Amino acid sequence: MATETKREIVTEKFTLTGSVTPLQQASLSPRASGLVETVHVDAGARVSQGAKLITLDSTMAQLARESAEAQQREAQARLSESKRLLAEARSLLARNSIPETQVMTRDAEVAIATAALQRAAVNLREREEMLERHAVIAPFAGVISRKLTEAGEWVTTGTPVMRLVSLAGARIDVQVPQERLAAISADTPVEFDLGNTSEGAITGKITALVPVSNPDTRSALVRIEPAVASLQLIPGKSARVTFLIASHEPVLTVPRDAVIRRADGTVNVWVANRSSDAWTATMLRVDIGRTFSDQIEVLSGLEPGQQVIIRGNETLRPGQAVRLTAQ
Repeated sequence: MATETKREIVTEKFTLTGSVTPLQQASLSPRASGLVETVHVDAGARVSQGAKLITLDSTMAQLARESAEAQQREAQARLSESKRLLAEARSLLARNSIPETQVMTRDAEVAIATAALQRAAVNLREREEMLERHAVIAPFAGVISRKLTEAGEWVTTGTPVMRLVSLAGARIDVQVPQERLAAISADTPVEFDLGNTSEGAITGKITALVPVSNPDTRSALVRIEPAVASLQLIPGKSARVTFLIASHEPVLTVPRDAVIRRADGTVNVWVANRSSDAWTATMLRVDIGRTFSDQIEVLSGLEPGQQVIIRGNETLRPGQAVRLTAQ
């Protein structure tokens, strides 16, 4: 069996291993120090945004809030009394029963009482905020990947108590060697395989190229998302990512089966040459380059239009007559 060599645009399949990473992940810690009273969820639980995950003992914070409420009621009462006295003073001033300075004093007392009420309101909001901080709330929907505390433990601000991972919008991160990065763009076709799924190769799209190379690995980050937005990926899984890189110009290729590698490192192919009405085999030494799926690039040693033998070439001898059949 033989095939005719020709120059054409070919696609190289370049495969790397990447990891599924979440769009959002966070180590959650309390906004106040305290004793853990209740842990509402366990590892593996799916939670919605705003769900209460952990409650701290808030007895002292609750008492502080009640005290602030009482102070606000007191300030409100003082303001009401100051306003009543001011109205009374203005009524007496209209009948010239008191001096004007006394009315000004009552007016100042109303202003002072108003400021005191505002201060009491701010203090109450502060106490309410401190009370709210005795609960750890989910900032986004996701799954609890780790639970790091139990009821009865003392925790402080900045101490991680939960690990929350979003399941929505997961993507695949893959490190591409810097020498291959130039061949990849946002329009490069890409597919990935999660290994144990029935879908097989899944079409993806490149959403980010980070051209800054890691000095330790000499690679750069490429981020990929499924072309179908509804497809849900599980963070933490590995994925085999295949970039389909087309050659920039037509190249001369031969099938893999046509290439014979010798122990001395040389590479040969057998070609069929027409002699009168017969075909004879001739072995040619070639230099090869890149591999494109089941094709291998030939840099030198062959010309377009030659008939390359791809079956039965292991036992050929120079000049041997051959019968050609098309691939």
